[in-house]
Amino acid sequence: MGKKLWVLAAVAVGVVAVGVASVAVSDSDAKATAKTRMIYMSAVEWKGSSNVSKEAYPTAPLPKGGGYESFPPGHPEVASEAGKWAVETYRFDTAVVAACKGERVVLKIFGVNAKSHEIVIPDFDKSFTVYRGQMATSVFKANKVGIFPITCITHKPSHTADLVVLPC
Repeated sequence: MGKKLWVLAAVAVGVVAVGVASVAVSDSDAKATAKTRMIYMSAVEWKGSSNVSKEAYPTAPLPKGGGYESFPPGHPEVASEAGKWAVETYRFDTAVVAACKGERVVLKIFGVNAKSHEIVIPDFDKSFTVYRGQMATSVFKANKVGIFPITCITHKPSHTADLVVLPC
C-alpha cells in the first residue's frame, strides 16, 4: 500500500512538472514572438480668441519655441475684427500612449494643422516629419521600460506626448 502511494505521488509530481515546463515554454514563446502595438495620434492646433471689449488681451510672455502663439489686436491674423485677439497652441490629441516591453510599436501620426512637424523620439533614435493631411509612420521596438518623450521640435515646448513602456 505504501509503495502504491509513493508511485502515485511521483506520477503527480511528474505531471505537475511537465505542466509547469509547458507553461514556461509557452510564456517564453509568446515573449519571443513580439506583438505589434498600433498607436494613432494627430498633430493639432488649438485656437482661442476674444475681443478687448469682453476680455483684456493677455500680455504675459509665453514660452519660446513656436508651441504657443499670441496675436494682439490689429495683428494680420485677427485684423478682420476690431479689438479681436487670439491665441493658439500645438498639441498631440493624446498626451500619453503606452506599449509593453518587447512589442513592435507602429506609431502613426496624422498632420491636421501646420505645414509640417519635425518629430523626435530620442530614446528610440527616431526622427521623422509629419505633413498636413498626411499620415507619417515610425516603427521601432519598445526594448526598455520607462517614460519616453515624443516631441515636435517645430512647436516646443507644448507639442509633446509621453510613450509609457510597461513590463507587462
